[in-house]
Amino acid sequence: MRTIEDTFKNADFLQPKVYNRYRLGLREEIKEMFIKSFEYYDRTVEKYEHLPAYDEIIDWMVDTKGRGLMLMGECGLGKSTILNFVIPAIFRTRTNKILRSVPAKEVGVVDRNKAPFIIIDDLGTESIKNDYGTKIDAVADAISYAEDSSKTLLITTNLTPKALKERYDERTLDRLRKCKVVIIKGKSFRN
Repeated sequence: MRTIEDTFKNADFLQPKVYNRYRLGLREEIKEMFIKSFEYYDRTVEKYEHLPAYDEIIDWMVDTKGRGLMLMGECGLGKSTILNFVIPAIFRTRTNKILRSVPAKEVGVVDRNKAPFIIIDDLGTESIKNDYGTKIDAVADAISYAEDSSKTLLITTNLTPKALKERYDERTLDRLRKCKVVIIKGKSFRN
């Protein structure tokens, strides 16, 4: 008689979900790279100000623990700079992986490639697309695909937790719980 352990060993089609875990370096190294990258890529900021939430992002890069990352907060606090430039620069330096985000309003059918990341900038700005009478929420589909494919999800949003609950269904919100949520607070860097 077959045991469940035999099935585990011999069933290639039944593989457990495994999320990639990244350990990009020591905290001080990552913090230094974070600051240098932020200053280099965001030339609109006259003087870099290290917000407390940035330390949470740095801690995530030190060890992702197999979780995604969702950056939340008001406009002008560096979320998009961090997602589009800082994190990709550090990942490129440490892992040689290329990370590219897609603005939420431009998300179409998820590119089902081998890239281990789904990166969405400005969640909440997308519209529901209508495909021959069928309503398609491409962002919710991308989030679902990330979960189904064990891909790391990276997201920015200006939505509050309450606004997220009002906009997305429970299934999408449940999938977002796989992300470390960092709420960035402060005064806009933009003048």
